[in-house]
Amino acid sequence: MTPTRFATIGAVLAAAVAYADLAAAEIVETRELEESFNVAAGEPLVVIVRNVIGPVRVTGHDRNSVEMHATETVHADLQADIARARAEMQLMTEQEPGRIAFRVRSTDDNDDYWGHWNDYRVEYDIELRVPRNAAIELSTVNDGDVIAEGVQGNFTLKNVNGAVQLVDARGGGSITTVNGDVHAEFAQAPAEPTAFRTVNGSVDVTFPERLAAELTFQTMNGDVFTDFTVESLREPPAVQTGRARGAFVMRSNRNSAFRVGGGGTRHTFNTLNGSIYIRKAKP
Repeated sequence: MTPTRFATIGAVLAAAVAYADLAAAEIVETRELEESFNVAAGEPLVVIVRNVIGPVRVTGHDRNSVEMHATETVHADLQADIARARAEMQLMTEQEPGRIAFRVRSTDDNDDYWGHWNDYRVEYDIELRVPRNAAIELSTVNDGDVIAEGVQGNFTLKNVNGAVQLVDARGGGSITTVNGDVHAEFAQAPAEPTAFRTVNGSVDVTFPERLAAELTFQTMNGDVFTDFTVESLREPPAVQTGRARGAFVMRSNRNSAFRVGGGGTRHTFNTLNGSIYIRKAKP
């Protein structure tokens, strides 16, 4: 396990701000981090990113490499806290055959990062470029969204306080958050099951026009909307039909299951406080 090397040595020291109520001034320093790995063409690859504070963005590209760029920002009361934060919290990289991981880790054996919040706060804005066929496992906790675009492998995307967005997808997998919206767009109907879940937010997923699948929905405080032609798999639900923006739209009750295009792979959609939208991609 090795800490990510520094791409930019110079750190930017923000001016301290004096508050009228005599609150302590804050010191802020940032630095840029970079890491790159060559990978074997056509071989299975899993890329893992585990952040704590800050966003994660991954984009697929047509190169046999994994390229990481991150901005580290440290907030602290004292300059000594900056040095201690960088000694105790690091964006670590590890590689083994078929797997590469970028993880925010504590160097303390007790892994007691949360106990230092009164002294400092470390944020990472993490961006990666990965081969398009890679499988991805991405997560963060606070102050940032998880975004993946143009990656065709399977996916596991997680957040706690923020949105999750998946664009130009082809694989199967799951998206989960607690406080945030879930948005996904598939360039090709996934052959493997998918699952989309949030507690406080909407779920909005677009599939290709020729989708053949089984769809199951659950929401407590919201509705289900789709412009696909569907067949109910359960007791006849309360359904309203009509037109919105020129398209046929079905509005269903909160717990329902439907077959689209003769049925096939199962996809599940779940939210507690929010609505679910299943959209047909435009030709």
